Amino acid sequence: MGLFDRMKTSAAGIGAAVSRGVGQVTGKATVEAKEAAKITAVKADIAALQADIDAGYLQIGKAYVDACIAGTNVPDIGVGGTLKLMEPKLEKKIALEKELIELEKALADSQLMQERALVQAEVDDVKAKLDKAKAMGAITEADYNAKLAQANKKLEHFEDIRMLKKQKELGLLTSAELDAKVKALLA
Repeated sequence: MGLFDRMKTSAAGIGAAVSRGVGQVTGKATVEAKEAAKITAVKADIAALQADIDAGYLQIGKAYVDACIAGTNVPDIGVGGTLKLMEPKLEKKIALEKELIELEKALADSQLMQERALVQAEVDDVKAKLDKAKAMGAITEADYNAKLAQANKKLEHFEDIRMLKKQKELGLLTSAELDAKVKALLA
């Protein structure tokens, strides 16, 4: 039995050694993971601070450029060469922004004229049909005038109807509300 006792004691010793080794490895891995997490957190804090600093530099630079463009007397900090390089680009940007505004306005005006022309064509079509019906004696003069006046209301209220349709596109009106409001305008 001595042999079995020695084997048992030896196995217990090996088990304890393995257990200590695993515990040390696990402990070391846990410590390393915690340290890595701290390093990552510190790096993230540094990056956030650097982003704030960079944003401040951008604001300082923009304020300086704006002051120079406005002709305000600002101290020379040695960026004259850079400003000279930037000036044509800034002027071009301003010109392009103005051009963009004009192009958008022209497009909007063109669309408005096209929409108005479509409504005018509808009114003209109704008038042509009414003229034909009147010439054939199918409607009275009073009916002719009433129906023509009704058709002309679309043209008279063109801007209001267009505005209501835009409100519908933006989700401010439902289809039922749009229909009701257009019907009220044309009544």
